[in-house]
Formats: sequence, structure tokens, C-alpha cells
Amino acid sequence: MSVALKENLTEKLFEILKEMPTEEQAKVLDFAEFLREKEIKNRAEEGKNERIAGLNQGEIWMSDDFNDELPDEFWFGENGKTKEKNDESVD
Repeated sequence: MSVALKENLTEKLFEILKEMPTEEQAKVLDFAEFLREKEIKNRAEEGKNERIAGLNQGEIWMSDDFNDELPDEFWFGENGKTKEKNDESVD
């Protein structure tokens, strides 16, 4: 928006506000503050979605054995039985 247009709008708005009762001016002020807060929130949300390549470079690492098979103990437990088999044997 050009500076001249903004000044013209401000002048027109000021002229209208001067003619309004105080209660109506308060309503306009309340609405203007609402619009300003909405704009601030929208700008903040736009920045959240922006991705920056390399931002966390060096912060994350992966183990060298990440793709290796997991041992049977992981799947079957220390004694070689599945959890279900262990639960059945307790009965």
C-alpha cells in the first residue's frame, strides 16, 4: 500500500471517527485491535510453516547398526518365549 493511500485512508477514518459518539468510537477501536491481533497471529503462523534446510545439522545421529536385524531376545524375551506363551504358562 502506498504511503499516500495510507495517509488518505487514515485521514478519512479520523474524520469519520470525530463525528461518531464516544461509545461507537470505542467499538471501532475494539474492532481495530481485533484486526491487528489477527494479523499478528497470521504472520506468526506463516513463519511456523517455513522450513529451513540444515537448521538442526549435527543435532541428530543414527546408530551404525540401525538397519541390523534385532536379536531373537528382543522379540521373544530372555527365555525364548513370547509374551502370550508366558501369560498362558502362569495359569
